[in-house]
Amino acid sequence: MDDTERAAAGGRAYHHGDLRHVLIETAEQLLTERGVEGFSLRECARRAGVSPAAPAHHFGNVTGLLTAIATLGFEGLCRAMEDAAAAGATPTARLRGLGRGYIRYALEHPARFRVMFGRFPLERGDPALAQAGQRAFGLLATANEALPGRGGDASSLVLAWSAVHGFATLALDGQMPFVDGQPDRAAAIDRLADGMLSLIGRALGRDS
Repeated sequence: MDDTERAAAGGRAYHHGDLRHVLIETAEQLLTERGVEGFSLRECARRAGVSPAAPAHHFGNVTGLLTAIATLGFEGLCRAMEDAAAAGATPTARLRGLGRGYIRYALEHPARFRVMFGRFPLERGDPALAQAGQRAFGLLATANEALPGRGGDASSLVLAWSAVHGFATLALDGQMPFVDGQPDRAAAIDRLADGMLSLIGRALGRDS
């Protein structure tokens, strides 16, 4: 009996090729609940309803699975930033859009975000991971270079990136006292993020 048959016997059937996606999805759920300390390939397989060997077959080991999650994370982050920045009519507006997409993606995909930037064992030399990470960084760098005020200045890029990344991390960790008690926490976080991004835009650009 192969893993597809095992899954079907356990009440979960997968099409060929779907199992990799299901294992990644299951791993993210497990990471959200337990963190990396409580994470194992065996538990991931048990929850997915497949044999203990299935994750190793697809990913090799825990590092391989986490690397796959981080790669998907950076790819998704790129799409989120590009979509949020698409309507930007000026370089400053585009940079704000990239920041907005960055923060929203982190809040919508906390497990991926923590794997991408946390102290997790990843195959840093993996070509797909490296390409996805470089593309995400390149979006920010290109937007920074286009700024009419301090375009190309590395310090302005560090400021913008640190601000959005720090904001996202504080929000994920529940360290946003400004939104405590708000009827719609997500909307309150959005308003704070927009205000911060506007300040960054005014500080770094001169076209808004």
